Amino acid sequence: MNVDSLPQRLALPQAPVLVAGVRQAAWLNPTGEVEILPLAEAAERLQDKARPVVCHARTQAARLRVPPFAAFDVLELYAFVRPARFALPTPRGLAQALGLKLPASLESEAGCLIAAAGALLAELADGADDSATAIAHAMDRGGWPWAPAVLAALGPASARAGGDLRVWRRLDDWQERPPEGPPGNAPVDPAAARARLAELLGGAAEERPEQARYASATAAAFQPRHRADEPRLVIAEAGTGVGKTLGYIAPASLWAEANGGPVWISTFTRNLQRQLDGELDRLHPDPADKARHVVIRKGRENYFCLLNFEEALKRIGGRGGQRAGAVALGLLARWALASRDGDMIGGDFPAWPA
Repeated sequence: MNVDSLPQRLALPQAPVLVAGVRQAAWLNPTGEVEILPLAEAAERLQDKARPVVCHARTQAARLRVPPFAAFDVLELYAFVRPARFALPTPRGLAQALGLKLPASLESEAGCLIAAAGALLAELADGADDSATAIAHAMDRGGWPWAPAVLAALGPASARAGGDLRVWRRLDDWQERPPEGPPGNAPVDPAAARARLAELLGGAAEERPEQARYASATAAAFQPRHRADEPRLVIAEAGTGVGKTLGYIAPASLWAEANGGPVWISTFTRNLQRQLDGELDRLHPDPADKARHVVIRKGRENYFCLLNFEEALKRIGGRGGQRAGAVALGLLARWALASRDGDMIGGDFPAWPA
């Protein structure tokens, strides 16, 4: 995307683009000229108080062996425009997430960052949620380099809005509900478990007899109890690659549907938890439907804390925040309003700010 092709109010900052590789750096001037420089020379240019467009400023500073420097970080713009949406923190990763041509060299990575920034501002101009303007104003007061371009993209109405990072005012209140009644006691037939497994796998899946037998065996855990307050216990073991996860999801989902009760699946690692979450997409392919039926529960230390966030806002100046902390808190506010579940450890919170 060429800067000149953008509408006037979406014009990108007239700044150079810096992409520091392992041995060399690409420097794209606002005139369109690309230079390949030694890392030391690229570092010297930063001393001229140039504020370049970069991808992951902290990584760029480390490669150039310089202290952190002011920059237009396209990752920050991505996190603002597309909160809680994954992208690899590289020029290529941004291009992939935005559907742009993938860069194949340092020179093309520099051009890619301009295209990515233009695409993000255009996306913001096409329609943003109500919180974007208020948060952008707060980040502007905190000195966010992208704020003028973002506010211009949001349109003339943004000039009349105030800055406010108090996201808890935009979140739905938590409603306590009365305890649910006991679930039913309908059994799960092993044949039905195998049929549900086949349904989850789809017609194109290869046949795995071991997986089908595993689903049948674990169905025994969902039979009526012999005695009150005593569980039906099944200890099932299978080798790697058998497909154990779907093997027990199949009978568990049948029991939950038939009896109107929850099934808890406890894991030992976060990786397995993510795997389970992915496999449950087969059971509930529609995200809205899945949100109504599936929840991930972790310890409270994994989740975004609104009280801590409120205290952080007070430390930087209350409503808008007058110092640089407002930039980080603004991106956090955008994420908090878009996050699926507020999980900051292994959820949809981006890893690159850590």
